[in-house]
Amino acid sequence: MANVIALFVEEPDQLLNAGAYGTGALMRIQFCATEAGAYADISGTGSTPTIALVAATRSYTAYDPAGAVTTWYRTRYENAGGTRLSDWSAVFQVSAEEQGAYLCSLSDVKQRLGITDASDDEWLHEQIVAVTDEIESLAGRRFRPDPLSGTKTVYLDYSGDGYTLWLPRGIRSVTYVGTASTDQPDGTGTYTEITTGIYIDPAEHERSSGWPGTRVTIGTLAGWRFYPGHRTVKLTGAFGWAAVPPTVRAIAELCVVSAYRGRGSGGATSYTIGVEGERTYNRLLSAGDMKSLAWYREITVA
Repeated sequence: MANVIALFVEEPDQLLNAGAYGTGALMRIQFCATEAGAYADISGTGSTPTIALVAATRSYTAYDPAGAVTTWYRTRYENAGGTRLSDWSAVFQVSAEEQGAYLCSLSDVKQRLGITDASDDEWLHEQIVAVTDEIESLAGRRFRPDPLSGTKTVYLDYSGDGYTLWLPRGIRSVTYVGTASTDQPDGTGTYTEITTGIYIDPAEHERSSGWPGTRVTIGTLAGWRFYPGHRTVKLTGAFGWAAVPPTVRAIAELCVVSAYRGRGSGGATSYTIGVEGERTYNRLLSAGDMKSLAWYREITVA
């Protein structure tokens, strides 16, 4: 497959100033197959390892013909001669639209708004990031894959019955579960791997449609247990939702759309468009939206 990489520059005119990176300043894009590996410039026919910055242009697109859902990227700014360099950005991945780097996509928001140019892309992207944070904070869970591909390792405190590890933000798969009988240092502890009797619960047929599991359970006959304490559990897995739920995606899109309409109406909390007043947008979440999100706060305990 290939990856299309949307990139945003906050202050291009400042970066093009002679005191920063000057005329001919560019953004370099590198890739790596793993998050912490050795990065190199993206390459291949049609690839975009560097992008020239343009005055007053905040939105850019790079192409990686060899990219995959597991590919990691980083960027930095350079002057034309490559003698003045910024720090590298935080590494990131890109995803299919339905998979969800954020709760809604820039292309869907622009489609709803009827926007066909890129002049507001950077502003809309900032709103998408903000709305994603707001909705996930309200619901108390992440509606996106975490990480976007592959797995990650977390270290958890434990207090429970010894057999049930609650993960209310969601877990889809497990590749390692480790336990320790005493407090462990964060990220460098010593654990005994639990190799049998591991379940992701509730069972899939008992979950609401699209939901991940919300706990990891050890079979009582497996001979293992969790111990109370700080960082006594080490867990590697794929967390969150496999894809953003359609209801949540629609709420996020409308929030971004209403924020855009509000920008052009002086920032009122609500306003009407259309000559007959046939549609009113609320900048805040509506009562119906809040009810929908409240449903996602509940945890299936079967």
